[in-house]
Amino acid sequence: MERVIKAQKTKKRFSVGKIFVFAVLVFYTLFLFGPLLIVFLTSVTSTEQLTSTTSFVWLPKVTFRPYGSVFSDDIAADYLGAPSLLIGFANTLWMTLLPLIVGLVVSGLSAYAYSKLKFPGQKKIFRIAFLLSMVPLGAFGVISYTFYSQIGWVGTPFPLIIPGMFGSMGTVFFFKMFYEGIPDSLIEAGKIDGLGIFGSFFLILFPLAVPAFIAQFIFGFVAGYNSYMGPLLYLEGVPELATLQLVLSDVRGTFPGLGKENIHCAAAILGMLPLILIYCFLQKFFIEGIAVGGVKG
Repeated sequence: MERVIKAQKTKKRFSVGKIFVFAVLVFYTLFLFGPLLIVFLTSVTSTEQLTSTTSFVWLPKVTFRPYGSVFSDDIAADYLGAPSLLIGFANTLWMTLLPLIVGLVVSGLSAYAYSKLKFPGQKKIFRIAFLLSMVPLGAFGVISYTFYSQIGWVGTPFPLIIPGMFGSMGTVFFFKMFYEGIPDSLIEAGKIDGLGIFGSFFLILFPLAVPAFIAQFIFGFVAGYNSYMGPLLYLEGVPELATLQLVLSDVRGTFPGLGKENIHCAAAILGMLPLILIYCFLQKFFIEGIAVGGVKG
């Protein structure tokens, strides 16, 4: 009888604990998505409602006119030739994708050399490179700006593109851990069939590591898409090269006047859409790449 009572108490405690955890998670979710909900509600609120009250409109008369105004009311379109949001999005895409794709290939090849090839000083070089990657890049911000200014790169996208093409040590480390879970016998079999170093990488390792590459692609794309300080330093005063984050930061100047908060929020929502869509379509590969990479590492 006592065992039954203890079991019931344990089950009750466990249920209370689950309810508490669930409540905390719900609260945390609301805390995370609360600002996004406010931005979305503001973006579908009419200008008349915004100007008629000083309080937040929780139940707006839904209108999607502000989303059209993002493109039709843009004063910068007169001298840029197109809405600034579109120009910023296009600039962000090519300034992010070009160094990201090249950098992923370079990082993948570097990780291949560290994990599957044998050469003198292999481990020492990897340790030195890994230690150097721990130095915060922010400490070299002024030095980098001075250097790029001396060679005439300020006001051009080169400081945002060229360094990224050399890859990153964090990505190399991730790929190295992933590659070490792939049997060396596959590489040896490829050599017997006449494959060289690059053939073994592109025909054997790369197809097996696609989930890892997609995971790192998402990380890199999100970082480049949200980058603000770099474009602010090197592209200030060059509106035709402005990235999306620079455009969004100046949204009040692009859409001046009272009651334009709905247009400002609509621009922010449109700026977030690409990241949301990418995650929705690639989340399967993203989770697989992280999970497999962690297990194999």
